[in-house]
Amino acid sequence: MTEVTAAVESGGTKCRAAVHDENLVVVDEVRLPTTTPDETLDGLVDFLRPFDVAALGVASFGPLIVDRASPDYGSMASTPKPGWSGARILGRLADGLGVPAEIQTDVEAAAVAEYARGAGQGVSCVIYITVGTGIGIGVAVDGVPYRGVDHIEMGHIPVERHPDDTFAGRCPFHGACLEGLASGPAIGERWGSPAEDLGDRPEVWAMEADYLAQLASVLVYSFAPERILYSGGVGARPGFADLIGKRLQERLNGYSVSNSTNPNLVATAALGNEAGLTGAGLLAQSLLPA
Repeated sequence: MTEVTAAVESGGTKCRAAVHDENLVVVDEVRLPTTTPDETLDGLVDFLRPFDVAALGVASFGPLIVDRASPDYGSMASTPKPGWSGARILGRLADGLGVPAEIQTDVEAAAVAEYARGAGQGVSCVIYITVGTGIGIGVAVDGVPYRGVDHIEMGHIPVERHPDDTFAGRCPFHGACLEGLASGPAIGERWGSPAEDLGDRPEVWAMEADYLAQLASVLVYSFAPERILYSGGVGARPGFADLIGKRLQERLNGYSVSNSTNPNLVATAALGNEAGLTGAGLLAQSLLPA
């Protein structure tokens, strides 16, 4: 009998769970609202348990505790999502199903998915950036997320303010950090309309591209990636990756030896809303015996 695996993608608004066959084809799936940890996690377990899955992969919103030496490994750190600070996401799901289980952040899982099955195929170092309600970054090197003691939080790096920008920034921690200036809500507050209603106004997208190109330049100098992929409600805007890429080349000014002439360095992610759940499925399959 073919073993099936389980994948969970938990988000601040909704959660998804899927059962995959050996080819990562979805056998069945469910979507649940993210309410309390008890209600949400129990609902996911109740859906998955009848399938007798062999392993579980989780892609979760953060911030997560990913230090394996911590007794709280796989739990939510301090978060503005009411009731979720300290929630034992990995522990609750693994205990409920009684199978090997692992967890990655949603952007880590998405980076791995793009590396394996999306726009990052054929290269070693892939960076996935989602720009929407927030800005999240995942780095996959040879299909493995890069981490230190914590996962990457480069959405909060300081950036050089655009000369035409007088917006104060909206990050509750840093004000005018990257996320405070370039997230979807920041765009809406600065220009007085949601990003999706701002059309092709060049002043809007030139400023946004400059901020996102600053992030890309930091990533180029830090990781020397072969592919930087943008996704999310803002990041996946048609043609936007080309605009970011051109601004990035201007900022690099020829200094980055290997990447300064790479026409495919900046691109749009290919898997869209399926990237996180696909990455969780790949993680589950990696836990099966060889």
